[in-house]
Amino acid sequence: MGEEVLAKEMTKNLLSSSSSSSSSITTTCAHFILVHGVSHGAWCWYKVRTLLESSGHTVTCVDLKASGIDRTDVDSITSFQDYNQPLVDLMSSLPHQHKVILVGHSAGGISVTDAIHKFPHKIEAAVYVAASMLNLGFQTDQDLKDGAPDISELGDAIEFGFGLGVEQPPTSAFVKQQSQRQIFYQLSPIEVNLFTPTFRYQT
Repeated sequence: MGEEVLAKEMTKNLLSSSSSSSSSITTTCAHFILVHGVSHGAWCWYKVRTLLESSGHTVTCVDLKASGIDRTDVDSITSFQDYNQPLVDLMSSLPHQHKVILVGHSAGGISVTDAIHKFPHKIEAAVYVAASMLNLGFQTDQDLKDGAPDISELGDAIEFGFGLGVEQPPTSAFVKQQSQRQIFYQLSPIEVNLFTPTFRYQT
């Protein structure tokens, strides 16, 4: 039910604003790019994607590095730029005049912000769904501090990876399976457990 509300509201609000602006878009259909959050992958948008596509929109769901079905070794990813490269590659592949609506959930908001700065001419609108909103993405030391969530209350729920060695700060984090329902899915149906094998690390 929540996914239906999200899809309908995104469609109604974004497309009504586009039609009343000086945008070059002349059709009621749009291209949505959906970016997952921490420990997730493209799969998490399966309901939203279906609803948007059934309304005639084009939808692309991206797996960031070492996420979803992307089998990149998480310890080989040592920077946000590496992690976000699939979104950058996707945006680069679009025609110059092609505009998209970027949607980011949770930490996916940082990826959206990064894309906005790199491809402003290709962004029709950006939607942050309970997402991190940093003015510059990950660019400065302060951004790193502001973008790191407070996980002190989660106890042993997070497993960290150390791609640069244990003497260096962690390069990835993963929400352990036994804590995923408590943190992510308090209101979700039980079938979400079918997707837990595709949970991956978050750089």
